[in-house]
Amino acid sequence: MAANPQHERDPEPEDYQLLREIINTEFSGQAPHEWGEAVSGVKTRLKTEDKVLALGVDTCDLMDKGQDAKLIKFLTAENIPATLFVCGDWVDKNSAMLKKLAANPLFEIANQGVSRKACSVNGKSANGIPGTGNIGELFAEIERNARKIEAITGILPQYYHAGSGHYDEVAVRIVKALGYEALGSFDRGAQGKNFGQKKILDVLVNPAAGAIAILGGVSLQSSFVDSVMKAVRELRAKGYKFVKISDYPLE
Repeated sequence: MAANPQHERDPEPEDYQLLREIINTEFSGQAPHEWGEAVSGVKTRLKTEDKVLALGVDTCDLMDKGQDAKLIKFLTAENIPATLFVCGDWVDKNSAMLKKLAANPLFEIANQGVSRKACSVNGKSANGIPGTGNIGELFAEIERNARKIEAITGILPQYYHAGSGHYDEVAVRIVKALGYEALGSFDRGAQGKNFGQKKILDVLVNPAAGAIAILGGVSLQSSFVDSVMKAVRELRAKGYKFVKISDYPLE
């Protein structure tokens, strides 16, 4: 008789099941009205007027391109703090590296979800990235990866950045109810715009005090990473200080 794959899986912890039931009960039937990268509840800036910038890196967007190692090596060599968002695939392939990075005081580890999906309660997609289809799938996307990270690093990640950076506002409230903060990149303009490579570089070239800049997106390439490294060096020469997101309260 063939083995049943379902039976081969580890049983879900009781507290995980209970938390899922609580979230489903609390948010069932709530319909979102916003969709974008800076919807209500998404944090994009630190509460400070100091000349500081919080750099985030979606490592899964760099995976298998060699750019994750290149950028992390640069940050380490230049002694630049950063918040690293990791997804389930990256964690599975790089558990030893994750443990090493988590032990480095320059870095803090954050959550990009199990499958780096857009953060949705109804399956809305963005920039070719599928969204979680319902509350249960959204819960698993965030909470499973948070616990996966904790099992390796010993620290439960406090920050979450959705795949493609897109959220609806109900999903953001769920992130908050789980005890995490949904993050995005700071934008001086109207909310909900797409943060392409040029916009991220604009934030790095002329940042607001306390801005969060998360490097991510499906088109991260070597030339973009090179531009980021150049912009970081120029900002430091202008007197800007790079910090981890946890170094200041969120605005």
